[in-house]
Amino acid sequence: MEAQPIRILLVDDDASFLNSLEALLTGDPGLEIVGKAASGKEALAAAACAQPDVAVIDVLMPTMSGIECAHLLQERYPNARVILISGSIFEDKRPHPDERGTDAYLEKSEVPERLYATILALAAGTTAAPPSRTNA
Repeated sequence: MEAQPIRILLVDDDASFLNSLEALLTGDPGLEIVGKAASGKEALAAAACAQPDVAVIDVLMPTMSGIECAHLLQERYPNARVILISGSIFEDKRPHPDERGTDAYLEKSEVPERLYATILALAAGTTAAPPSRTNA
């Protein structure tokens, strides 16, 4: 019996970055993009239909922060794993580890190198993201 692909929801208010996330993950038969959203509200609606295994959520979004969206998503879908991403260069805009309450956190600059491995690790039940090759 063939394994089901990992179902992924992508959330970012920057359409260009959202499309680059999709391009990065498309083409692997083990992954399936089941939804894209530009806001927390859209993400929660998409999750209701898509039932993702993993959600990749930008921290800084208008109306609802990525942290709030992640918490609501995890309340409603406790089996979904959440990866928060942030491109902010300002320390005060980055979530503190205690407030993240999610499964993994990546800087946007790390996404090309680490997102795929992080998704696989979380889907396999590993609670921590694998170390960056640059930090290993």
